[in-house]
Amino acid sequence: MKPSLILLLFFLALPAFAADSHSFSEWIPKGGKLIAHKSGDLNRDGLDDVVLVAEQTDPAKFRKNNESLGASTLNLNPRRLIILFKTPNGFRNMLDRDNLLPSEHNEDVPCMADRLDGGGVSIKRGNLVIGLHTWLSCGSYGVTHETFTFRSEGSRFRLIGYDHSEFSRNSGERSDFSINYLTGRKKIMKELNAFRPSKPKVSWRKFPLQRRFFLDEISLDCDATDPANKDNWCQ
Repeated sequence: MKPSLILLLFFLALPAFAADSHSFSEWIPKGGKLIAHKSGDLNRDGLDDVVLVAEQTDPAKFRKNNESLGASTLNLNPRRLIILFKTPNGFRNMLDRDNLLPSEHNEDVPCMADRLDGGGVSIKRGNLVIGLHTWLSCGSYGVTHETFTFRSEGSRFRLIGYDHSEFSRNSGERSDFSINYLTGRKKIMKELNAFRPSKPKVSWRKFPLQRRFFLDEISLDCDATDPANKDNWCQ
């Protein structure tokens, strides 16, 4: 291939490469770094929006693990969820939250794996999805996976679905449930087993749609057995 043709192809490809390698540095807080980046159309305008996860790099938040199990050094640096809508004039910040996503490690449970591993943030079918995976290398055979689905409504993100799965690594016993916040229905599946064929016992429960839950105001932790959470999203 002629050198002139190679050079032409390089420059033709450059804009697409530059767009894909956007650093989003202007949106990352000082002292932070970008650890996840997903793109997709969240507000259905034909433009690819962006979801970022940034993490602080404060040396004081790296602690020695005094327990015999788990990582030798615990990273307790907080993470920030950032949502940017693409416009013809650039990106517009729609959400910044520091107190939502878990840090890589947990000082109280040092053998817990990063809850964003096996989950994390994504954009699926135009919705924002946050997956949390709970797996411990000591103290418990239990594995839990939670999936939160949010839909853009104006300038906010409404919780429209929640899926929860619990699994025992020693017995294979599993139970699942799924909540649809648009219809007010909860599907519960029990008597599942990951190690052998099983016919789940399925039941449905209807609950009143008393309020809407939005990403800018909720916590991803909710205990349905706690009376204080009786009107929360984990009903």
